[in-house]
Amino acid sequence: MSLKESGITHKKIDDMLIAGIAFRDDFQKIAPSIETLVKVCGDRICGPAMTLYDYGVYSDGLHIEVCFPVTEEIETDEIATRVLEGVEVLSLEHHGSHETMKNSYAHIFGYLREHAITGTAYCRELFLQYYPEEEAKNITEIQVVLHKWGDRFSQHAEQVLGSTVKESITTDVDHLFTLESTSDERSGWIKQAMEHLDMVATEDQKYEILSCCAHEFSKKRIAYLRAIYEHTGIDGVLDAMHEDPLWYENPVREGNTIYVGKIPYNKEGYDQASTDSEKKACYCHCTLVRNHFHEISPTFCYCGTGWYRQQWEGILRKPVKIEILNSLLKGDDFCKVAIHLPEDVV
Repeated sequence: MSLKESGITHKKIDDMLIAGIAFRDDFQKIAPSIETLVKVCGDRICGPAMTLYDYGVYSDGLHIEVCFPVTEEIETDEIATRVLEGVEVLSLEHHGSHETMKNSYAHIFGYLREHAITGTAYCRELFLQYYPEEEAKNITEIQVVLHKWGDRFSQHAEQVLGSTVKESITTDVDHLFTLESTSDERSGWIKQAMEHLDMVATEDQKYEILSCCAHEFSKKRIAYLRAIYEHTGIDGVLDAMHEDPLWYENPVREGNTIYVGKIPYNKEGYDQASTDSEKKACYCHCTLVRNHFHEISPTFCYCGTGWYRQQWEGILRKPVKIEILNSLLKGDDFCKVAIHLPEDVV
C-alpha cells in the first residue's frame, strides 16, 4: 500500500517555539491545560494546540506536554517555553471523538509495521478543530515521529569513511529504503549495505557508524541516572536499573565490565512460540532485520550497541566501548553485550 492509498502523509516539521504544561499520564488534564494556555498566552499563540507524548520516560505510563506554538517566551510557575526540535513524521487526520482515536493510531502504526519503518517514542496530536463540548466535530492530526535510520547511517558513514566510500555503501538507498518500500526491500538494502561495509571498514569504524544509528534513549532517564551516579556511583546506578528490569534488563557488573542480555521484544509470543524461527522473531527488537536473521551480516548488530552507548556515555560523560558477545545474526538464540567502562570510573 502506498502512502497516498493509505491516507497517510509524510511531513517535515521545522523547529518551533512552544509554551507548554507538562505532566504524567493524566489525560483529564489536557483540556484544562489548553484553557490555561489560551488565557495566559493570548495573542502570542501562533498555531493550533498540541499534545506531545513521550513513551520513553516511564515504564508504566507516558510523559504528556500540552502546548501551543508561540511568538515569544512565556514563563510562569506552570508554563515553560522551549524550542521543539524539528522532525519528520507520518501524519493522519482523525475526524471525531478522541474515544475512537485508537482506530486511527492502529492504522498508522500498521503502516509502519507493514513497511518495517522505525518510529520513535514520540507522538504528537494537533487539534486542528477543537470542540470540547461537541467532539464529533473535532479534527485531530496524529503525527508519529520517525527515526530516520537511513539518513543517520548515511551521515555517519560519510563522517567516518568519507563521501566517496559512503556513496558506494548506500547505493540504491533512494529506491529501496523509502517510506513506501516493502519490508523485504528495506531488509534487502540493509543486507547489501552491510556487505559493502564489511569490505571497506574496520570493526572500530563499523561500531562508530552503526552505534550512532540506534533508537534515541530517553534524555530524561539518562539525567535521572546521571544524578544517581554523582551521589552513589556505578553500583547505585545498577541498583536503580534493577528496579526497572523491562527497560534496563538486569545488568551485572564484573570489575570494569557490565554484562546485559536482551529480553524478548514480545515476551508472550516468545513464550508461546513453537519453533526457533518464531522465537527469534518474537525476541528481536529490530523491525529492519526481524525474519531475516540468516541473510544479514552480524555487523548490523552494532546498531543495537548504540542503545547502551547512549545510556552509559550519558551517565558517565566519558566514552565507553560496547562488545557484542551474542546475537541472533551470529546464529545465537539470544543477544548479549559487554559494556567496557573506563578504568577510572569504578
